[in-house]
Amino acid sequence: MSRVVISRGRGKWRGAKCGVIRQSSRQKGERFIYASCACSSEMERSRQLPKDLPAITVNSNGSVKGKASFVRRLAIGFVILAILGLLYVPAYHSAQSPFLNLGETPSPAEPLGSSRFVTSMAQLPGWSYNTSRDLCAYIHPENNTSILNPTGICLLPPYLLIIICSAVANQEARTAIRSTWANKYNLDNLYNSTVKIAFLLGKSDNDTLNNLIIEENSQYNDIVQERFFDTYNNLTLKSVMILKWVTSNCDQAKYLMKTDDDMFVNIPLLLQTLRSRTQTETLLGSLICSAKPILDPKNKWQVSFRLYTPKYMYSEKTYPNYLSGTGYVMSMGVASKLYQAALVTPLLHLEDVYVTGLCAKRAKVRPMNHPAFSYSPRKLDPCVLRNAITTHKVNASNMYVIWVKMNNTNVSCSNRTRTDRKPITLSRSGRNAGYYVFKRKTINKCV
Repeated sequence: MSRVVISRGRGKWRGAKCGVIRQSSRQKGERFIYASCACSSEMERSRQLPKDLPAITVNSNGSVKGKASFVRRLAIGFVILAILGLLYVPAYHSAQSPFLNLGETPSPAEPLGSSRFVTSMAQLPGWSYNTSRDLCAYIHPENNTSILNPTGICLLPPYLLIIICSAVANQEARTAIRSTWANKYNLDNLYNSTVKIAFLLGKSDNDTLNNLIIEENSQYNDIVQERFFDTYNNLTLKSVMILKWVTSNCDQAKYLMKTDDDMFVNIPLLLQTLRSRTQTETLLGSLICSAKPILDPKNKWQVSFRLYTPKYMYSEKTYPNYLSGTGYVMSMGVASKLYQAALVTPLLHLEDVYVTGLCAKRAKVRPMNHPAFSYSPRKLDPCVLRNAITTHKVNASNMYVIWVKMNNTNVSCSNRTRTDRKPITLSRSGRNAGYYVFKRKTINKCV
């Protein structure tokens, strides 16, 4: 082994941090000297490094300790950026593409004008202040937007075409209608194929339900499905889609009826009523006059929130006279006029007010009242039902009950007093009374 001489300067051993020689023996001194050599070599290497490297030290193995911490910080940064991106993209598309979120609560967006007034009021779910109300942006009048189409339904132009607005999940209601007042045997034989029936649906975000609709249409060939989410606040889109589909596919029909899947329709009485009319232009139903918009979203009656209308959607004090959306009939010429008017009329989520009120006013078509149409529930009395064209709030099981009662030839109604209205009853929860009081306050029948 080579010897290393440790010199002394300024009264201290050079490299004293590595150890102190306490014994003078050669053997022990040499052991210390070798240890001191290793330590001195390490110190020499340390002096050769730059003295201003930030937060990086060199260990005895010569590896850089800061590399791991730098990679870790870089990875954390990428994770944060990814999370921010996931939050930003849906919010951006919600604000930029309102059609994709129709029927859902849109993301808050800054109004174009003074935002202080708008943000202080409740936003209508699906139709925020910034959501476009240009119908053309949603129904695409120049394109065929149907997902499903019944084939041959208007191969021979019908006298009356009834389009029933139905929800995707309401298969039980559609089955009940097909088995009762719209059964195929009567349509083909009793009415000599002069009456045709079809259901109009939007789409669901549930693929299983959409697939069931495809199977249902394969069996019955009576479903029109369009490309919008099937929600309450999209009912106007559904009603205007009826006008679009009929004027494009069945414009040779004489009359069009729009109704819902919780309605019982007395087709024989409806045909009798239409054939007795002499007017060329017809828009007929249960007329509602001088109705006022509901401006308070917290109105105490439960049904009211669906009718809530913020001022940014409708600013007038009263609606124009309109027909209840539960069921109304129009001649095909009127259907075409209403459709053209809808293309230039700002959308309102209340479909009956919009189609038979605002669009009818623009098209200069006057809606007319007929007492056999009603939006109120009726007594399940055969003598009442035989004098009613429409009966509202009928579930699937009651469809069969009404059908049996109306076809019971053993019941005589000649000496019985006719009543159109189900009596008001106060339930424990107060819902029934609340419903009728609410109707009286906000909806006025025309005299």
